[in-house]
Amino acid sequence: MKRGKELLHYRQCGLDNVWLAGGWRVEDTEYGGGLVVENADRLHRAIARAIAQGPRPLRGQDARFLRVMLDLSQEALAGLLGVDRATVIRWEKARKRRLSRMQDIALRATYAARAGAEFLPAATVLELQRSGERGSAAPARAVFQSRAKDWREKKAA
Repeated sequence: MKRGKELLHYRQCGLDNVWLAGGWRVEDTEYGGGLVVENADRLHRAIARAIAQGPRPLRGQDARFLRVMLDLSQEALAGLLGVDRATVIRWEKARKRRLSRMQDIALRATYAARAGAEFLPAATVLELQRSGERGSAAPARAVFQSRAKDWREKKAA
């Protein structure tokens, strides 16, 4: 069994910018090494919270992650946002393409409301509005650290 002391690029969540600092191990199985993530459900909630409250514009893969965390079908999410199912499918297929600013804000607000988040920070909305003026930035690496049976995003130094 290998314990995770170094950073693990956690592609299994469907996002290309998530890394884990601890909280994981590789166990031997009859099929080879199997990744075990401690408290994976809490990790996924921490990732979703970081996506919804973060300053970076949402991409198709972020939209899919939030939809799955809300346990919604593509059709159900489309209905909540007032778009057709084909729009949600296009977002998710274009994994790295940014959503429009209005779609981005609507999806974040929907996630916050349905996941029981207390608010969507006004600073996040303002940053999204300003990001359109500056152009798109590449997604930053998001590192999540396991602490006392919970997960937190590790802030950049």
